[in-house]
Amino acid sequence: MAELKDRYHITDRRLAAQFAVTRALAESSTLSEATPKLLEYICEAVGFELGELWCVNAESNTLHIEGSWHQPAYEVEEFEKAGRKTILFPGIDLVGRVLQSGQPEWVDNVVQDANFPRAPIAERVGLHGAFAFPVPVADHISCVLAFYNRQVVQPDDELLQMFDALGRQVGDFIKRTHAEEERDRLLIYERVARSEAETNAEKLAFLAEASTVLASSLDYHPNLMTVAKLAANRLADWCAVDIVDENNGFHRVALVHRDPSRMEWAREFQKKFSTNNAAPHGVAHVMRTGKAKIYTDIPDSMLIALAQDAEHFKILQELGLASAMVVPLIARGRTLGAVTFASENPAHRYTESDLRFAEDLARRAALGIDNARLYSETQKALREVQSKTEEIQLLNRELEQRVRERTAQLEMMVKELEAFTYSISDDMRGPLRAIDGFSRVLAEEYPEKLDSEGKRLLNVIRTNARSLSELIDGLLTFSRLGRQPLEQADINMEELAKAVFGEIQAANRDRQLLLELHHLPVAFADPAMIRQVLYNLISNAFKFTRPRQNPAVEIGFRADGNQHTYYVRDNGIGFDMQYSNKLFGVFQRLHAVEEFEGTGVGLALVQRIVLRHGGRVWAEGKMNDGATFYFSLPKA
Repeated sequence: MAELKDRYHITDRRLAAQFAVTRALAESSTLSEATPKLLEYICEAVGFELGELWCVNAESNTLHIEGSWHQPAYEVEEFEKAGRKTILFPGIDLVGRVLQSGQPEWVDNVVQDANFPRAPIAERVGLHGAFAFPVPVADHISCVLAFYNRQVVQPDDELLQMFDALGRQVGDFIKRTHAEEERDRLLIYERVARSEAETNAEKLAFLAEASTVLASSLDYHPNLMTVAKLAANRLADWCAVDIVDENNGFHRVALVHRDPSRMEWAREFQKKFSTNNAAPHGVAHVMRTGKAKIYTDIPDSMLIALAQDAEHFKILQELGLASAMVVPLIARGRTLGAVTFASENPAHRYTESDLRFAEDLARRAALGIDNARLYSETQKALREVQSKTEEIQLLNRELEQRVRERTAQLEMMVKELEAFTYSISDDMRGPLRAIDGFSRVLAEEYPEKLDSEGKRLLNVIRTNARSLSELIDGLLTFSRLGRQPLEQADINMEELAKAVFGEIQAANRDRQLLLELHHLPVAFADPAMIRQVLYNLISNAFKFTRPRQNPAVEIGFRADGNQHTYYVRDNGIGFDMQYSNKLFGVFQRLHAVEEFEGTGVGLALVQRIVLRHGGRVWAEGKMNDGATFYFSLPKA
């Protein structure tokens, strides 16, 4: 009977705690507001003397105390004050252990707990038993509730279930408040966005109307007057337009007020007081600097600087201007004039947003002025051209005839060159195919008669045959270079030079050249063609260093204005500089075929490729003292 009575008592306590939490949450709109009541109601319902709520910082994954509550008669201010100054990490303190495990935790006696930083303070104020449980929100822990008592705590299953239900109840409240805050934020954003959209729509409508006016005629003076009237109705009380004249001064072409009855007074005022090109503020200043200026306030000191005399100053004061903007009319980098906007309403002071809108309008007006002036200049130029029409037409006919003749000659030369290239290529492909085919037959049908070195040499033969075939294809592609765009891209010249050198070295295993490769900047060119350039130059280095005991090749770079200049230097037999003009000619050779093999087209190909890229190629050498070949490419 006593056990049943205790169970009813526990159930009543659990229901009382849940009801207390429900009441605390119902009476609050935010977690901060609910925290004191929440802790008070739970402590009273389950008999604890001190409660704390710790919130999790999602970015740093740390805990800080949000609030606490204790029995009024219990002196624990020192313990609470220490908690407010503490930041807890996962696994530290009872609260940190709950954050780390995600499960309820309790301590029989915090005074004897080595992982409880406030244990000495707890001992002084008489706290012993402690219990904490997590508050889950979605898939993470949002906060941790901790409770302390002067008695030793021995939680049971009923207590654990009760706190689990309370944690989920608080978590649902946090989730709901977050959703409400997000909804309120979205509503505010929607209202702001709608207001901005309406404002932008009005501005766009105004700009569209102004653009229509500016494009309606090439006589820009009446167009500017109409635009000034539009601006006075929507953007300003006063709107004035000044245009630069031929003497680098400026004159006013439009002055408009929102109230038409003041226009006659404005015209008389304008006649009486001429513009001051040397004024330190306003239109004169903007004309000199080409920079827009916004005057949020217009003090008397500014009026004094603008006034021409005492009467002028008095009239400016009577205008009662509260704010103003002066925006330059700029087209193609030239200041053509300026537009002034002025407000008499102290409640309407111009902002940076107004200035950006005024600058947009000024750009359109400047474009209209510039177009009109360009049209006038074009008409004048056309009249001059028309006076010499017959002479120009005659020259054109002669030029066209020359172009047709030259084009026919060039087309014939190109066709002959292509036919020659195709013929040579076909003649070369036959032997190449035979070499590759017989090599393959040897490798496949007589493998037992070839040792490993023989098989390797066969592979080298086949590889070189294929490489030569690829070079022929590259030559055919190059023959059509003049009619095809370059496939330009960034080229890592160091990697390309290293790869080409390795390929040529592999084909000349009996001779080892020392390579000195310097830093090479990236080139912007056709990769296949630049590879051909490096291949030809490095091949020459291998060829003409053959008589040397310690052959070496150096590949480097030097700065040369707006071009990248690369070079390939060897310590070979060199050449006589008086014959350097023959180096890059087709089939031109400085050495007999018996001495050094070759067809005499390699350097010619190098020159054509480099010229095609807009660069140049040249060489320096000395008999028996090596040679250096340079080629330059424009910077990307």
